[in-house]
Amino acid sequence: MNKEQEYDLKHILLAGREKKGYSQRKLAKIIGIHHSSLNDLENGKIKKIDVEVLRKIAEELDLSLELLMKAAGYDQVAYMFKQNDNSLNRKSTKDLKKLIEEYRLSQMDLLDDSYQKRSNVRDCRTRLHSLIIKLENYDMYKDIWTIEKITEELKEINKELIKSAEKYDYSKLPKDNP
Repeated sequence: MNKEQEYDLKHILLAGREKKGYSQRKLAKIIGIHHSSLNDLENGKIKKIDVEVLRKIAEELDLSLELLMKAAGYDQVAYMFKQNDNSLNRKSTKDLKKLIEEYRLSQMDLLDDSYQKRSNVRDCRTRLHSLIIKLENYDMYKDIWTIEKITEELKEINKELIKSAEKYDYSKLPKDNP
């Protein structure tokens, strides 16, 4: 790691810790390393920093892993992030977690929508089956179920089926704003 990278990493970590209100000891304890190791890391005494440690730091301080890896001298890996040209690469772990949670919630909403529609179709099929039986045995039901009453029931079932045929509102899905 050269002097410029040490300087960048030191200031990135210091700014991240200050923003969170963490001392070196507190951050080291949270990420599971000795505080003297974190001090050595910040002061450039560790030449090749474990990527897993960088990941834990990025996650805890809500920093970009790509930024930390580049500052720590992993230029080739950082370059690979850029090659993908993906807006997600520039997001902090906190932002990615939030986006994942938004997708999870939208997935649950989509599944619920699908469940509601399937339940509605199932109910409509049951009602249709009942009407078919009434029509097949119309002589037995004609005093209770007139043609007008059966027609009205069919119209109601049709309205319910139209609701089930509506598309899901995709505007509810999360947006990735780079």
